[in-house]
Amino acid sequence: MIENDTKNDSKSNITFKHPALVLILSLVIWIIFDQATWERAFGLQFLLTTLLILIGLFILIRVEKKKVPWASWLLLIPTLFGAVMTVIRREGSTTFFNIVLTLLSLLLIALTLDSGAWLRYRFQDLFMGILQLIASAIISPVRSVIQKVKQQKRSDSDGKNRMWVRIRPYLIGLLIAFPLVCILGALLSSADMVFNDRISNMIDWISIENLGEIIWRSMYIIILAYLLAGAYLHALYRSADHNELDENKSGIKPFLGSIEAFVVLGLVNLLFLSFIIIQFRYFFAGDANISFDGFTYAEYARRGFFELVAVALISLGIFYLLGLFTKRQKPVKKLIFSALGILLIIQVGFMLVSAFQRLTLYENAYGFTTLRTITHIFMIWLGVLLLAAVVMEVTNQFKRMALAIFLVFFGFTVTLNLLNVDRFIVSRNIEHAIAGNALDARYLVGNMSSDGIPEMFAYQDKTETPEELQNALEASLTCYYAANDDTFGNEKYWSEWHLSRIRAENRFDQEKDVLESYPFKTRSEKIYYEENGKEIQDTINSYFIIVDDVEIWCNSDEIGE
Repeated sequence: MIENDTKNDSKSNITFKHPALVLILSLVIWIIFDQATWERAFGLQFLLTTLLILIGLFILIRVEKKKVPWASWLLLIPTLFGAVMTVIRREGSTTFFNIVLTLLSLLLIALTLDSGAWLRYRFQDLFMGILQLIASAIISPVRSVIQKVKQQKRSDSDGKNRMWVRIRPYLIGLLIAFPLVCILGALLSSADMVFNDRISNMIDWISIENLGEIIWRSMYIIILAYLLAGAYLHALYRSADHNELDENKSGIKPFLGSIEAFVVLGLVNLLFLSFIIIQFRYFFAGDANISFDGFTYAEYARRGFFELVAVALISLGIFYLLGLFTKRQKPVKKLIFSALGILLIIQVGFMLVSAFQRLTLYENAYGFTTLRTITHIFMIWLGVLLLAAVVMEVTNQFKRMALAIFLVFFGFTVTLNLLNVDRFIVSRNIEHAIAGNALDARYLVGNMSSDGIPEMFAYQDKTETPEELQNALEASLTCYYAANDDTFGNEKYWSEWHLSRIRAENRFDQEKDVLESYPFKTRSEKIYYEENGKEIQDTINSYFIIVDDVEIWCNSDEIGE
Protein backbone atom coordinates (compact mmCIF):
# COMPACT_ATOMS: atom_id res chain seq x y z
CA MET A 1 0.00 0.00 0.00
CA ILE A 2 2.81 2.39 0.93
CA GLU A 3 4.64 1.41 -2.26
CA ASN A 4 1.58 2.27 -4.41
CA ASP A 5 1.14 5.63 -2.67
CA THR A 6 4.78 6.46 -3.29
CA LYS A 7 4.40 5.56 -6.95
CA ASN A 8 1.33 7.78 -7.32
CA ASP A 9 3.11 10.67 -5.61
CA SER A 10 6.05 10.37 -7.98
CA LYS A 11 3.69 10.51 -10.94
CA SER A 12 1.95 13.61 -9.64
CA ASN A 13 5.27 15.37 -9.03
CA ILE A 14 6.52 15.15 -12.60
CA THR A 15 8.40 18.34 -13.49
CA PHE A 16 7.46 19.90 -16.81
CA LYS A 17 10.72 21.27 -18.14
CA HIS A 18 9.56 23.64 -20.89
CA PRO A 19 5.84 24.46 -20.44
CA ALA A 20 6.19 27.83 -22.19
CA LEU A 21 7.52 26.15 -25.34
CA VAL A 22 4.61 23.69 -25.33
CA LEU A 23 2.07 26.50 -25.02
CA ILE A 24 3.73 28.65 -27.68
CA LEU A 25 3.93 25.77 -30.18
CA SER A 26 0.28 24.88 -29.60
CA LEU A 27 -0.80 28.49 -30.05
CA VAL A 28 1.17 28.91 -33.28
CA ILE A 29 -0.33 25.71 -34.73
CA TRP A 30 -3.92 26.83 -34.19
CA ILE A 31 -3.26 30.37 -35.41
CA ILE A 32 -1.96 28.91 -38.68
CA PHE A 33 -4.97 26.55 -38.75
CA ASP A 34 -7.34 29.49 -38.34
CA GLN A 35 -5.69 31.50 -41.11
CA ALA A 36 -5.81 28.52 -43.47
CA THR A 37 -9.40 27.45 -42.80
CA TRP A 38 -11.53 30.48 -41.93
CA GLU A 39 -14.09 30.90 -44.74
CA ARG A 40 -12.00 28.65 -47.01
CA ALA A 41 -13.00 25.55 -48.94
CA PHE A 42 -11.56 22.24 -47.79
CA GLY A 43 -8.12 21.52 -49.21
CA LEU A 44 -4.69 21.37 -47.59
CA GLN A 45 -5.86 22.42 -44.14
CA PHE A 46 -6.21 19.01 -42.48
CA LEU A 47 -2.88 17.73 -43.84
CA LEU A 48 -1.16 20.97 -42.84
CA THR A 49 -2.57 20.85 -39.30
CA THR A 50 -1.59 17.20 -38.87
CA LEU A 51 1.97 17.91 -40.04
CA LEU A 52 2.23 20.92 -37.71
CA ILE A 53 1.05 18.83 -34.74
CA LEU A 54 3.61 16.11 -35.56
CA ILE A 55 6.40 18.65 -36.10
CA GLY A 56 5.57 20.26 -32.76
CA LEU A 57 5.71 16.84 -31.13
CA PHE A 58 9.10 16.06 -32.72
CA ILE A 59 10.50 19.40 -31.49
CA LEU A 60 9.36 18.65 -27.94
CA ILE A 61 10.76 15.11 -28.12
CA ARG A 62 14.17 16.51 -29.08
CA VAL A 63 14.06 19.29 -26.50
CA GLU A 64 12.98 16.92 -23.74
CA LYS A 65 15.47 14.27 -24.97
CA LYS A 66 12.83 11.54 -25.00
CA LYS A 67 13.46 8.05 -26.39
CA VAL A 68 10.40 6.94 -28.32
CA PRO A 69 9.91 3.16 -28.80
CA TRP A 70 9.59 1.77 -32.32
CA ALA A 71 5.95 0.77 -31.78
CA SER A 72 5.01 4.45 -31.37
CA TRP A 73 6.80 5.36 -34.61
CA LEU A 74 4.62 2.78 -36.41
CA LEU A 75 1.58 4.96 -35.75
CA LEU A 76 3.01 7.56 -38.13
CA ILE A 77 2.03 5.27 -41.03
CA PRO A 78 -1.78 5.45 -40.58
CA THR A 79 -1.53 9.05 -39.33
CA LEU A 80 0.26 10.36 -42.42
CA PHE A 81 -1.62 8.08 -44.82
CA GLY A 82 -5.00 9.38 -43.72
CA ALA A 83 -3.84 13.02 -43.71
CA VAL A 84 -2.16 12.87 -47.13
CA MET A 85 -5.15 11.17 -48.77
CA THR A 86 -7.44 14.05 -47.75
CA VAL A 87 -5.79 16.12 -50.51
CA ILE A 88 -5.88 13.30 -53.05
CA ARG A 89 -9.41 11.91 -52.66
CA ARG A 90 -12.39 14.27 -52.58
CA GLU A 91 -15.26 11.78 -52.21
CA GLY A 92 -17.04 12.67 -48.97
CA SER A 93 -17.16 9.28 -47.23
CA THR A 94 -13.53 8.48 -48.09
CA THR A 95 -12.45 11.87 -46.73
CA PHE A 96 -14.43 11.25 -43.55
CA PHE A 97 -12.76 7.88 -42.93
CA ASN A 98 -9.33 9.38 -43.72
CA ILE A 99 -9.89 12.06 -41.08
CA VAL A 100 -11.14 9.52 -38.52
CA LEU A 101 -8.11 7.28 -39.17
CA THR A 102 -5.72 10.20 -38.66
CA LEU A 103 -7.42 11.42 -35.48
CA LEU A 104 -7.58 7.89 -34.04
CA SER A 105 -3.86 7.39 -34.77
CA LEU A 106 -3.00 10.75 -33.16
CA LEU A 107 -5.05 9.71 -30.14
CA LEU A 108 -3.03 6.50 -29.81
CA ILE A 109 0.20 8.49 -30.15
CA ALA A 110 -0.89 10.78 -27.32
CA LEU A 111 -1.83 7.80 -25.14
CA THR A 112 1.22 5.61 -25.72
CA LEU A 113 4.08 7.77 -27.10
CA ASP A 114 6.49 6.92 -24.29
CA SER A 115 5.44 3.28 -23.89
CA GLY A 116 4.44 1.99 -27.34
CA ALA A 117 1.75 -0.02 -25.58
CA TRP A 118 -0.97 0.51 -28.22
CA LEU A 119 -0.19 -2.94 -29.67
CA ARG A 120 -1.23 -4.43 -26.30
CA TYR A 121 -4.25 -2.19 -25.72
CA ARG A 122 -7.59 -3.68 -24.76
CA PHE A 123 -10.85 -1.76 -24.87
CA GLN A 124 -10.71 -1.07 -21.14
CA ASP A 125 -7.15 0.24 -21.51
CA LEU A 126 -8.27 2.54 -24.33
CA PHE A 127 -11.22 3.80 -22.29
CA MET A 128 -9.10 4.51 -19.21
CA GLY A 129 -6.39 6.09 -21.35
CA ILE A 130 -8.89 8.48 -22.92
CA LEU A 131 -10.16 9.52 -19.49
CA GLN A 132 -6.59 10.19 -18.35
CA LEU A 133 -5.88 12.16 -21.53
CA ILE A 134 -8.97 14.33 -20.99
CA ALA A 135 -7.87 15.01 -17.42
CA SER A 136 -4.34 15.87 -18.58
CA ALA A 137 -5.61 18.16 -21.34
CA ILE A 138 -7.57 20.14 -18.75
CA ILE A 139 -5.13 20.12 -15.81
CA SER A 140 -1.57 19.68 -17.15
CA PRO A 141 -1.04 23.12 -18.78
CA VAL A 142 -2.05 24.97 -15.59
CA ARG A 143 -0.08 22.58 -13.38
CA SER A 144 3.02 22.89 -15.59
CA VAL A 145 2.96 26.70 -15.37
CA ILE A 146 2.45 26.60 -11.58
CA GLN A 147 5.33 24.17 -11.15
CA LYS A 148 7.57 26.33 -13.33
CA VAL A 149 6.73 29.46 -11.33
CA LYS A 150 7.44 27.65 -8.04
CA GLN A 151 10.70 26.30 -9.41
CA GLN A 152 11.65 29.79 -10.57
CA LYS A 153 10.96 31.25 -7.14
CA ARG A 154 13.09 28.59 -5.45
CA SER A 155 15.99 29.29 -7.80
CA ASP A 156 15.89 33.05 -7.17
CA SER A 157 18.30 32.91 -4.22
CA ASP A 158 19.45 36.51 -4.72
CA GLY A 159 15.89 37.80 -4.43
CA LYS A 160 15.74 39.19 -7.96
CA ASN A 161 12.94 38.35 -10.39
CA ARG A 162 14.78 36.54 -13.13
CA MET A 163 11.61 36.20 -15.21
CA TRP A 164 11.29 39.96 -15.43
CA VAL A 165 14.99 40.28 -16.26
CA ARG A 166 14.47 37.95 -19.20
CA ILE A 167 11.30 39.58 -20.48
CA ARG A 168 12.32 43.25 -20.04
CA PRO A 169 14.61 43.48 -23.13
CA TYR A 170 11.85 42.15 -25.36
CA LEU A 171 9.31 44.65 -24.03
CA ILE A 172 11.74 47.56 -24.48
CA GLY A 173 12.47 46.38 -28.03
CA LEU A 174 8.75 46.25 -28.83
CA LEU A 175 8.19 49.75 -27.49
CA ILE A 176 11.02 51.13 -29.63
CA ALA A 177 10.01 49.19 -32.74
CA PHE A 178 6.26 49.97 -32.68
CA PRO A 179 6.40 53.67 -33.77
CA LEU A 180 9.16 52.89 -36.29
CA VAL A 181 7.12 50.11 -37.87
CA CYS A 182 4.05 52.36 -38.09
CA ILE A 183 6.00 55.21 -39.78
CA LEU A 184 7.85 52.94 -42.21
CA GLY A 185 4.68 50.96 -42.94
CA ALA A 186 2.82 54.16 -43.84
CA LEU A 187 5.61 55.19 -46.22
CA LEU A 188 5.68 51.75 -47.89
CA SER A 189 1.89 51.81 -48.26
CA SER A 190 2.14 55.09 -50.11
CA ALA A 191 4.86 53.68 -52.35
CA ASP A 192 3.05 50.50 -53.41
CA MET A 193 -0.71 50.12 -54.04
CA VAL A 194 -0.71 46.33 -53.58
CA PHE A 195 1.03 46.60 -50.21
CA ASN A 196 -1.38 49.37 -49.24
CA ASP A 197 -4.32 47.13 -50.14
CA ARG A 198 -3.00 44.29 -47.96
CA ILE A 199 -2.46 46.63 -45.01
CA SER A 200 -5.93 48.10 -45.49
CA ASN A 201 -7.50 44.65 -45.47
CA MET A 202 -5.67 43.86 -42.22
CA ILE A 203 -6.86 47.08 -40.61
CA ASP A 204 -10.42 46.45 -41.84
CA TRP A 205 -10.33 42.97 -40.30
CA ILE A 206 -9.55 44.37 -36.84
CA SER A 207 -12.23 47.06 -37.10
CA ILE A 208 -15.05 47.33 -34.58
CA GLU A 209 -17.52 45.75 -37.03
CA ASN A 210 -15.54 42.49 -36.87
CA LEU A 211 -15.18 42.53 -33.09
CA GLY A 212 -17.52 39.54 -32.60
CA GLU A 213 -15.62 37.47 -35.16
CA ILE A 214 -12.27 38.45 -33.63
CA ILE A 215 -13.43 37.43 -30.15
CA TRP A 216 -14.84 34.09 -31.36
CA ARG A 217 -11.76 33.18 -33.38
CA SER A 218 -9.44 34.19 -30.56
CA MET A 219 -11.43 32.14 -28.07
CA TYR A 220 -11.44 28.91 -30.06
CA ILE A 221 -7.75 29.31 -30.93
CA ILE A 222 -6.85 29.72 -27.24
CA ILE A 223 -9.06 26.80 -26.15
CA LEU A 224 -7.72 24.44 -28.82
CA ALA A 225 -4.14 25.52 -28.10
CA TYR A 226 -4.65 24.89 -24.38
CA LEU A 227 -6.07 21.40 -25.03
CA LEU A 228 -3.31 20.55 -27.52
CA ALA A 229 -0.70 21.66 -24.97
CA GLY A 230 -2.31 19.32 -22.45
CA ALA A 231 -2.21 16.47 -24.97
CA TYR A 232 1.49 17.17 -25.67
CA LEU A 233 2.29 17.15 -21.96
CA HIS A 234 0.38 13.90 -21.48
CA ALA A 235 2.22 12.26 -24.39
CA LEU A 236 5.61 13.40 -23.09
CA TYR A 237 5.20 12.75 -19.37
CA ARG A 238 2.16 10.53 -18.73
CA SER A 239 2.13 7.99 -21.57
CA ALA A 240 5.00 6.08 -19.94
CA ASP A 241 2.52 4.90 -17.28
CA HIS A 242 1.30 2.25 -19.72
CA ASN A 243 4.65 0.48 -19.54
CA GLU A 244 3.11 -1.13 -16.47
CA LEU A 245 0.17 -2.49 -18.50
CA ASP A 246 -0.68 -6.04 -17.36
CA GLU A 247 -2.27 -7.88 -20.29
CA ASN A 248 -3.34 -10.83 -18.17
CA LYS A 249 -5.11 -8.71 -15.59
CA SER A 250 -8.66 -7.91 -16.62
CA GLY A 251 -10.23 -4.66 -15.50
CA ILE A 252 -13.60 -6.43 -15.35
CA LYS A 253 -14.09 -9.37 -13.00
CA PRO A 254 -16.16 -12.14 -14.67
CA PHE A 255 -19.56 -12.41 -12.96
CA LEU A 256 -21.71 -14.41 -15.40
CA GLY A 257 -21.97 -18.18 -14.97
CA SER A 258 -20.93 -20.46 -17.81
CA ILE A 259 -24.39 -22.08 -18.01
CA GLU A 260 -26.02 -18.70 -18.62
CA ALA A 261 -23.51 -17.92 -21.36
CA PHE A 262 -24.05 -21.36 -22.96
CA VAL A 263 -27.82 -20.76 -23.02
CA VAL A 264 -27.39 -17.35 -24.70
CA LEU A 265 -24.93 -18.63 -27.31
CA GLY A 266 -26.96 -21.79 -27.91
CA LEU A 267 -30.26 -19.98 -28.55
CA VAL A 268 -28.63 -17.38 -30.79
CA ASN A 269 -26.93 -20.20 -32.73
CA LEU A 270 -30.30 -21.96 -33.20
CA LEU A 271 -31.89 -18.73 -34.45
CA PHE A 272 -29.07 -18.17 -36.94
CA LEU A 273 -29.21 -21.81 -38.08
CA SER A 274 -32.91 -21.54 -38.89
CA PHE A 275 -32.27 -18.37 -40.89
CA ILE A 276 -29.42 -19.98 -42.83
CA ILE A 277 -31.53 -23.03 -43.71
CA ILE A 278 -34.17 -20.77 -45.26
CA GLN A 279 -31.54 -18.67 -47.06
CA PHE A 280 -29.30 -21.55 -48.17
CA ARG A 281 -30.62 -21.82 -51.73
CA TYR A 282 -29.83 -18.13 -52.35
CA PHE A 283 -26.13 -18.71 -51.70
CA PHE A 284 -25.85 -20.76 -54.90
CA ALA A 285 -28.78 -19.89 -57.16
CA GLY A 286 -28.74 -16.08 -56.83
CA ASP A 287 -31.32 -14.24 -58.95
CA ALA A 288 -32.74 -17.50 -60.33
CA ASN A 289 -34.68 -18.00 -57.10
CA ILE A 290 -35.97 -14.45 -56.64
CA SER A 291 -39.17 -15.01 -58.61
CA PHE A 292 -39.77 -18.30 -56.78
CA ASP A 293 -41.44 -16.45 -53.93
CA GLY A 294 -42.73 -13.59 -56.10
CA PHE A 295 -40.16 -10.97 -55.08
CA THR A 296 -38.73 -8.34 -57.44
CA TYR A 297 -35.08 -7.30 -57.47
CA ALA A 298 -35.81 -4.23 -55.41
CA GLU A 299 -37.95 -6.08 -52.87
CA TYR A 300 -35.43 -8.88 -52.45
CA ALA A 301 -32.11 -7.07 -52.78
CA ARG A 302 -32.85 -3.83 -50.96
CA ARG A 303 -34.60 -5.41 -48.03
CA GLY A 304 -32.29 -6.96 -45.53
CA PHE A 305 -28.61 -6.46 -46.30
CA PHE A 306 -28.19 -3.56 -43.88
CA GLU A 307 -30.04 -5.55 -41.23
CA LEU A 308 -27.76 -8.55 -41.84
CA VAL A 309 -24.67 -6.36 -41.46
CA ALA A 310 -26.11 -5.02 -38.19
CA VAL A 311 -26.73 -8.62 -37.02
CA ALA A 312 -23.09 -9.47 -37.76
CA LEU A 313 -21.80 -6.51 -35.74
CA ILE A 314 -24.15 -7.14 -32.81
CA SER A 315 -23.26 -10.85 -32.74
CA LEU A 316 -19.55 -10.07 -32.65
CA GLY A 317 -20.19 -7.65 -29.78
CA ILE A 318 -22.22 -10.26 -27.89
CA PHE A 319 -19.45 -12.84 -28.20
CA TYR A 320 -16.81 -10.33 -27.07
CA LEU A 321 -18.82 -9.18 -24.03
CA LEU A 322 -19.70 -12.74 -23.02
CA GLY A 323 -16.01 -13.58 -23.22
CA LEU A 324 -15.28 -10.76 -20.75
CA PHE A 325 -18.13 -11.44 -18.32
CA THR A 326 -18.26 -15.26 -18.26
CA LYS A 327 -16.48 -17.41 -15.67
CA ARG A 328 -14.57 -20.14 -17.51
CA GLN A 329 -12.08 -21.62 -15.07
CA LYS A 330 -12.49 -25.28 -16.07
CA PRO A 331 -10.98 -26.46 -19.40
CA VAL A 332 -14.23 -28.18 -20.41
CA LYS A 333 -16.22 -24.99 -19.99
CA LYS A 334 -13.60 -23.04 -21.94
CA LEU A 335 -13.84 -25.59 -24.76
CA ILE A 336 -17.66 -25.49 -24.89
CA PHE A 337 -17.69 -21.68 -24.81
CA SER A 338 -15.11 -21.47 -27.61
CA ALA A 339 -17.00 -24.03 -29.71
CA LEU A 340 -20.30 -22.18 -29.35
CA GLY A 341 -18.62 -18.84 -30.03
CA ILE A 342 -16.79 -20.07 -33.13
CA LEU A 343 -20.02 -21.68 -34.41
CA LEU A 344 -21.75 -18.34 -33.90
CA ILE A 345 -19.08 -16.48 -35.88
CA ILE A 346 -19.18 -19.07 -38.68
CA GLN A 347 -22.96 -18.68 -38.99
CA VAL A 348 -22.59 -14.91 -38.97
CA GLY A 349 -20.14 -15.38 -41.84
CA PHE A 350 -22.81 -17.27 -43.80
CA MET A 351 -25.29 -14.46 -43.19
CA LEU A 352 -22.69 -11.98 -44.33
CA VAL A 353 -22.46 -13.96 -47.57
CA SER A 354 -26.25 -13.64 -47.89
CA ALA A 355 -26.03 -9.86 -47.41
CA PHE A 356 -23.21 -9.71 -49.95
CA GLN A 357 -25.33 -11.65 -52.46
CA ARG A 358 -28.31 -9.37 -51.95
CA LEU A 359 -26.21 -6.26 -52.50
CA THR A 360 -24.56 -7.77 -55.59
CA LEU A 361 -27.98 -8.51 -57.11
CA TYR A 362 -29.09 -4.95 -56.49
CA GLU A 363 -25.90 -3.53 -58.02
CA ASN A 364 -26.24 -5.76 -61.07
CA ALA A 365 -29.77 -4.51 -61.60
CA TYR A 366 -29.46 -0.81 -60.75
CA GLY A 367 -25.75 0.05 -60.76
CA PHE A 368 -23.47 1.42 -58.06
CA THR A 369 -23.78 4.32 -55.62
CA THR A 370 -21.46 5.54 -52.88
CA LEU A 371 -23.46 3.81 -50.15
CA ARG A 372 -23.61 0.49 -52.01
CA THR A 373 -19.90 0.55 -52.87
CA ILE A 374 -18.74 1.43 -49.35
CA THR A 375 -21.10 -1.14 -47.82
CA HIS A 376 -19.72 -3.77 -50.19
CA ILE A 377 -16.14 -3.04 -49.13
CA PHE A 378 -17.15 -2.83 -45.48
CA MET A 379 -18.70 -6.31 -45.60
CA ILE A 380 -15.48 -7.77 -47.01
CA TRP A 381 -13.44 -6.27 -44.17
CA LEU A 382 -16.08 -7.30 -41.64
CA GLY A 383 -15.54 -10.84 -42.90
CA VAL A 384 -11.81 -10.41 -42.28
CA LEU A 385 -12.60 -9.27 -38.72
CA LEU A 386 -14.80 -12.35 -38.16
CA LEU A 387 -11.97 -14.60 -39.35
CA ALA A 388 -9.57 -12.78 -37.03
CA ALA A 389 -12.03 -13.32 -34.15
CA VAL A 390 -12.00 -17.08 -34.77
CA VAL A 391 -8.18 -17.13 -34.81
CA MET A 392 -8.00 -15.05 -31.62
CA GLU A 393 -10.44 -17.33 -29.81
CA VAL A 394 -8.55 -20.49 -30.85
CA THR A 395 -5.21 -18.99 -29.78
CA ASN A 396 -6.66 -17.49 -26.58
CA GLN A 397 -5.87 -13.96 -27.78
CA PHE A 398 -9.38 -12.50 -27.83
CA LYS A 399 -8.03 -9.61 -25.74
CA ARG A 400 -6.44 -8.37 -29.00
CA MET A 401 -9.85 -7.39 -30.40
CA ALA A 402 -9.19 -3.65 -30.07
CA LEU A 403 -5.98 -3.99 -32.11
CA ALA A 404 -7.76 -6.19 -34.68
CA ILE A 405 -10.53 -3.61 -35.14
CA PHE A 406 -7.99 -0.81 -35.60
CA LEU A 407 -6.05 -2.80 -38.21
CA VAL A 408 -9.26 -3.77 -40.02
CA PHE A 409 -10.39 -0.13 -40.04
CA PHE A 410 -6.97 0.87 -41.40
CA GLY A 411 -7.29 -1.77 -44.14
CA PHE A 412 -10.83 -0.64 -44.93
CA THR A 413 -9.72 3.00 -45.28
CA VAL A 414 -6.71 2.05 -47.43
CA THR A 415 -9.03 0.03 -49.71
CA LEU A 416 -11.40 2.98 -50.19
CA ASN A 417 -8.49 5.21 -51.18
CA LEU A 418 -6.84 2.72 -53.53
CA LEU A 419 -10.16 1.87 -55.15
CA ASN A 420 -11.07 5.55 -55.67
CA VAL A 421 -14.79 5.15 -54.94
CA ASP A 422 -16.20 7.69 -57.42
CA ARG A 423 -13.91 6.53 -60.23
CA PHE A 424 -15.03 2.95 -59.56
CA ILE A 425 -18.71 3.99 -59.59
CA VAL A 426 -18.34 5.88 -62.87
CA SER A 427 -16.56 2.96 -64.52
CA ARG A 428 -19.07 0.35 -63.36
CA ASN A 429 -22.15 2.43 -64.14
CA ILE A 430 -20.93 3.31 -67.64
CA GLU A 431 -20.14 -0.37 -68.31
CA HIS A 432 -23.63 -1.10 -66.99
CA ALA A 433 -25.03 1.37 -69.55
CA ILE A 434 -22.90 -0.07 -72.37
CA ALA A 435 -24.46 -3.45 -71.58
CA GLY A 436 -27.87 -2.00 -72.49
CA ASN A 437 -29.12 -0.47 -69.24
CA ALA A 438 -30.07 3.14 -68.56
CA LEU A 439 -27.30 5.53 -67.46
CA ASP A 440 -27.98 7.11 -64.08
CA ALA A 441 -26.85 10.54 -65.24
CA ARG A 442 -28.68 12.26 -62.40
CA TYR A 443 -26.40 10.51 -59.91
CA LEU A 444 -23.28 11.45 -61.89
CA VAL A 445 -24.29 15.10 -61.91
CA GLY A 446 -25.65 15.47 -58.39
CA ASN A 447 -23.78 13.00 -56.19
CA MET A 448 -20.30 12.51 -57.61
CA SER A 449 -17.15 14.30 -56.52
CA SER A 450 -14.36 15.48 -58.81
CA ASP A 451 -12.63 12.10 -58.29
CA GLY A 452 -14.79 10.59 -61.04
CA ILE A 453 -14.45 13.36 -63.66
CA PRO A 454 -11.28 12.03 -65.40
CA GLU A 455 -12.94 8.61 -65.80
CA MET A 456 -16.04 10.18 -67.40
CA PHE A 457 -13.85 12.02 -69.89
CA ALA A 458 -11.89 8.81 -70.55
CA TYR A 459 -15.06 6.91 -71.49
CA GLN A 460 -16.33 9.81 -73.58
CA ASP A 461 -13.06 9.77 -75.57
CA LYS A 462 -13.14 6.01 -76.16
CA THR A 463 -14.12 5.00 -79.69
CA GLU A 464 -15.70 1.82 -78.28
CA THR A 465 -18.26 3.89 -76.34
CA PRO A 466 -21.59 4.03 -78.24
CA GLU A 467 -22.35 7.44 -79.74
CA GLU A 468 -25.59 7.80 -77.80
CA LEU A 469 -23.73 7.16 -74.53
CA GLN A 470 -20.99 9.61 -75.54
CA ASN A 471 -23.64 12.29 -76.01
CA ALA A 472 -25.13 11.44 -72.61
CA LEU A 473 -21.69 11.71 -70.99
CA GLU A 474 -21.04 15.04 -72.70
CA ALA A 475 -24.37 16.37 -71.43
CA SER A 476 -23.66 15.06 -67.93
CA LEU A 477 -20.18 16.60 -67.84
CA THR A 478 -21.52 19.94 -69.05
CA CYS A 479 -24.29 19.86 -66.47
CA TYR A 480 -21.82 18.90 -63.72
CA TYR A 481 -19.56 21.78 -64.73
CA ALA A 482 -22.47 24.22 -64.68
CA ALA A 483 -23.68 22.95 -61.30
CA ASN A 484 -20.17 23.38 -59.83
CA ASP A 485 -19.13 26.59 -61.56
CA ASP A 486 -18.22 28.10 -58.20
CA THR A 487 -15.68 25.29 -57.67
CA PHE A 488 -13.97 25.22 -61.07
CA GLY A 489 -12.28 28.06 -62.88
CA ASN A 490 -12.04 30.45 -59.92
CA GLU A 491 -8.80 31.48 -58.24
CA LYS A 492 -8.33 29.64 -54.96
CA TYR A 493 -6.52 30.52 -51.77
CA TRP A 494 -3.37 28.42 -51.29
CA SER A 495 -4.88 26.34 -48.47
CA GLU A 496 -7.82 25.32 -50.70
CA TRP A 497 -5.55 23.44 -53.10
CA HIS A 498 -6.75 19.88 -53.75
CA LEU A 499 -5.25 17.42 -56.21
CA SER A 500 -8.60 15.90 -57.24
CA ARG A 501 -10.09 19.30 -58.02
CA ILE A 502 -6.99 20.33 -60.00
CA ARG A 503 -7.16 17.17 -62.14
CA ALA A 504 -10.84 17.71 -62.87
CA GLU A 505 -10.32 21.40 -63.56
CA ASN A 506 -7.54 20.65 -66.06
CA ARG A 507 -9.85 18.34 -68.03
CA PHE A 508 -12.65 20.89 -68.00
CA ASP A 509 -10.23 23.57 -69.22
CA GLN A 510 -9.32 21.36 -72.20
CA GLU A 511 -13.01 21.09 -73.14
CA LYS A 512 -14.02 24.60 -72.08
CA ASP A 513 -15.13 25.78 -75.53
CA VAL A 514 -17.38 22.76 -76.02
CA LEU A 515 -18.83 23.05 -72.53
CA GLU A 516 -19.66 26.74 -72.81
CA SER A 517 -21.38 26.29 -76.19
CA TYR A 518 -23.52 23.34 -75.13
CA PRO A 519 -27.21 23.89 -76.03
CA PHE A 520 -28.85 23.72 -72.61
CA LYS A 521 -32.58 23.47 -72.40
CA THR A 522 -34.04 26.32 -70.37
CA ARG A 523 -37.20 27.00 -68.49
CA SER A 524 -38.03 30.56 -67.43
CA GLU A 525 -40.08 31.51 -64.42
CA LYS A 526 -41.09 35.01 -63.33
CA ILE A 527 -40.81 35.84 -59.65
CA TYR A 528 -41.93 38.88 -57.68
CA TYR A 529 -40.49 40.17 -54.43
CA GLU A 530 -40.38 43.40 -52.44
CA GLU A 531 -37.19 45.30 -51.66
CA ASN A 532 -37.06 48.65 -49.83
CA GLY A 533 -40.82 48.97 -50.21
CA LYS A 534 -40.64 48.52 -53.98
CA GLU A 535 -41.99 45.53 -55.89
CA ILE A 536 -39.38 43.97 -58.19
CA GLN A 537 -39.95 41.47 -60.99
CA ASP A 538 -37.18 39.02 -61.93
CA THR A 539 -36.85 36.06 -64.25
CA ILE A 540 -35.23 32.81 -63.22
CA ASN A 541 -33.74 30.84 -66.11
CA SER A 542 -33.31 27.20 -65.08
CA TYR A 543 -30.89 25.13 -67.14
CA PHE A 544 -31.35 21.38 -67.57
CA ILE A 545 -30.46 18.43 -69.79
CA ILE A 546 -32.44 15.35 -70.78
CA VAL A 547 -30.79 11.92 -70.60
CA ASP A 548 -32.93 8.83 -71.30
CA ASP A 549 -36.09 10.98 -71.04
CA VAL A 550 -35.08 12.18 -67.54
CA GLU A 551 -34.78 15.91 -66.82
CA ILE A 552 -31.60 16.75 -64.89
CA TRP A 553 -31.36 20.27 -63.50
CA CYS A 554 -27.96 21.94 -63.69
CA ASN A 555 -28.24 25.47 -62.28
CA SER A 556 -30.31 28.61 -62.17
CA ASP A 557 -29.41 32.10 -63.34
CA GLU A 558 -31.26 35.14 -62.06
CA ILE A 559 -31.76 37.88 -64.66
CA GLY A 560 -33.09 41.24 -63.52
CA GLU A 561 -35.71 43.00 -65.61
